[in-house]
Amino acid sequence: MWQKNVLRHKTSRSSDTPGPKINKPLVPLDGLLVNHQSDATTMKAAIINQYGDSHELLVQEVPNPLIDRQDDPHQVLIRVHAAGINPVDTKLRQGGLKVVQPGDFPKILGLECAGIIEQVGLMVTDLKPGDRVVASLGMTGGGYAEYAVAKDTNVAKLPDEVDFVQAAAMPVAAGTALQALRDKGHLRPGDRVLINGATGGVGTFAIQIAKLLGGLVTAVCSTNGVALARQLGADQVIDYNVADFTKSIEKYDLVFDAVAKSSFDECRAILTESGSYVTTVPSPKQVLEQVVTTFTQQKAESLLFRFTREDMNWLLKQAAEGQLRAVVERTYRLNELALAHAESEAGHVKGKLVVIVTENEPAKS
Repeated sequence: MWQKNVLRHKTSRSSDTPGPKINKPLVPLDGLLVNHQSDATTMKAAIINQYGDSHELLVQEVPNPLIDRQDDPHQVLIRVHAAGINPVDTKLRQGGLKVVQPGDFPKILGLECAGIIEQVGLMVTDLKPGDRVVASLGMTGGGYAEYAVAKDTNVAKLPDEVDFVQAAAMPVAAGTALQALRDKGHLRPGDRVLINGATGGVGTFAIQIAKLLGGLVTAVCSTNGVALARQLGADQVIDYNVADFTKSIEKYDLVFDAVAKSSFDECRAILTESGSYVTTVPSPKQVLEQVVTTFTQQKAESLLFRFTREDMNWLLKQAAEGQLRAVVERTYRLNELALAHAESEAGHVKGKLVVIVTENEPAKS
């Protein structure tokens, strides 16, 4: 089993959308505040009213999100069943990315979700109510709630073989891995690839995708992750508690640092003459190195993930065929999000964490 459930509390159906705070009685639950009233025009959502630590997350009734079918005809309304938790969510909660985070308080975080379409805008022609889908919500967020609004081009239909939990874990992490390896690293069959942070959210997908693209994979992870890295298909594994991968005598066509813990300069010696270094979090030094390496055979690259339906469909196809799976270490209920954020911030999560918003998935037609 790739997924360990810690669903401990009985919760009612949940929803998602930013909106004005509703002042109703709140009762404490698991370090969060949970509203015990609900009605047809509101939904449950995990919100923050200010930036801060994980205890700022409150579960509260907020107005249901609405889509304007005429003025914004490319929107869809999704009944959320599960939402992925990403490290960037904790940075958004802390206020570290407020420059790129739109909207006022209260805010609903959550960059990705999976669920069922409830309503579509007038110009949406390839999606309809009742479709099982996965969506990327971008920095606007909204996934930590019972309902979310997404742009139609940021939504992909789910194959029957992929459940909501697996799907919710995929858009950001799997998409980042694919674009880093294929678009920035230009991975070709037979290339030797080293993946640092190989058992994290991005790394677990990167091992599998690199193998699907024909790469020979060396995974770098902790002692506790060695067995998982091998299960996912790594040809070789380096335990960073035992050896420094930047001092390896091996040469790699591509070094992908999925956790941004190294640098191009540190990895230059282990790259082939025309090898590339790709990271997910560009530092000022990395940006300078990217400019400098424009004129050299070795390349320094960084990636800012951009959702595309084409990429998502390819990833879902691999998942449906059993070639790609989301490693979900643990699932949480909406009222356990503070615990989930704390675990994410502690580091060393294997794969992804996912919040289950609606517990029961309906039978597939």
